[in-house]
Amino acid sequence: MALTRTESQILWATAASITLSDNNAATSDAIVFDATDIQAAVQVSADNAGTPAAGDYIDVWVAYTSGDVLGDAADDYDTTEHAEFLGRLNTYATDTPGEDPARRTYDISAAPKGIKLIVKGNQTATRNAVIRARLNTQRSSS
Repeated sequence: MALTRTESQILWATAASITLSDNNAATSDAIVFDATDIQAAVQVSADNAGTPAAGDYIDVWVAYTSGDVLGDAADDYDTTEHAEFLGRLNTYATDTPGEDPARRTYDISAAPKGIKLIVKGNQTATRNAVIRARLNTQRSSS
């Protein structure tokens, strides 16, 4: 059995990034895993447009789907408050950890059918944060 690595940009309404400010949240477009994906990781980047201040951070969650649990012919994702919390990216350099831009890679499960990322910012509009994310999977091939 051989393994291959696949990478894909996570999109936000078909864009490669999303800008968050004023305590806003955003949900990515859906990502569907290949049936041969056996491991997955997502890297998230947060870059403040201005000089970060105390309390500037981005929280990151992953909402999984196992398919159509409701029987309504659509994939049903974990609800926002029950999605899996991955972590916080703190962009205020005086904090530990804290740096701008901040990037972190999180291991996620490749067992479900797919995912959506949920990010929530705590910046004011003058210090909005640009969020980008990339999915990396290891795929089994015979």
